[in-house]
Amino acid sequence: MIDGREMTVTEIADMLGVSARALAVRRSNLGGCSYQLIVDMYRNNQLESKHDKHYRHLVNGKWTTVTAVAEELGIQPHTISNYRCSHRKPDGSKPTLEETWEHFKNGKQSGRVARTHYVMGRRMTIAEAAKQYSTTENALRKYMSKHGSSLGTAVRRLEERRAKQAQKDIMSILGF
Repeated sequence: MIDGREMTVTEIADMLGVSARALAVRRSNLGGCSYQLIVDMYRNNQLESKHDKHYRHLVNGKWTTVTAVAEELGIQPHTISNYRCSHRKPDGSKPTLEETWEHFKNGKQSGRVARTHYVMGRRMTIAEAAKQYSTTENALRKYMSKHGSSLGTAVRRLEERRAKQAQKDIMSILGF
């Protein structure tokens, strides 16, 4: 019974703009609830339709998408997906989007802490070294990878190249 009239699964699926198989899977995922509940959820924009391919999650009493939550938190949707996949519960299920939202809202961030290296007697990250020595992180990373060297060596080599170029420029100005 949908809105007081009997309908087949195919008719319900056509009305919602999904396949009968998708409707059956949706019902199974929701614990075998009634088709009326599923229709109501589609009408309230709690579930995706053929025009909206993003699954809805209940976060703080509001149905929303991963993309909307990521935008609100100022992070990438991929970060949320990575967090949910890598922090599974003991039973193997992912944390809810609301639990994930709480994690990131409380200022906790995922990811690694940047590694520090010795450069000219000081400890600094690649980003700090790039900023201090007026180059890009990619240039330093590429040199380190290509030559199998440390950040200190990459920076020292950069400074040597700059000094050599400056010497060439001065000599050309003097006419030598």
